[in-house]
Amino acid sequence: MNIPSGLPPLPPATTVPWSAEVIEAHRGLVSTFGISYRALNLDESNPIRLGHHLKQAETFMASIVDVLGVQQVNPLPTTYIETIREAVISLTDGLRAALSEATSAFVILLSK
Repeated sequence: MNIPSGLPPLPPATTVPWSAEVIEAHRGLVSTFGISYRALNLDESNPIRLGHHLKQAETFMASIVDVLGVQQVNPLPTTYIETIREAVISLTDGLRAALSEATSAFVILLSK
């Protein structure tokens, strides 16, 4: 699974600058993505931590991408939205797989 280590910066605005809301939403998305990516790549697989980051990816990150994708005034390029959507989906899939593995390992540990 090829998960990008971060999200790309906002593309250059073509007509008017990006709104403060778009900039802040993107900043929050980039920050949350980076934190969740680092949690996924930690050596210790903590099911609670992974579950938290999975929920962040499924709810917060996905909803921010959706909101950024429907901007009516000065919309972001469709290709950019698809790039960040695919990155969030890859991260979500990676977190889901890691959580499943960590939970299985934890259950095996408890049964010994």
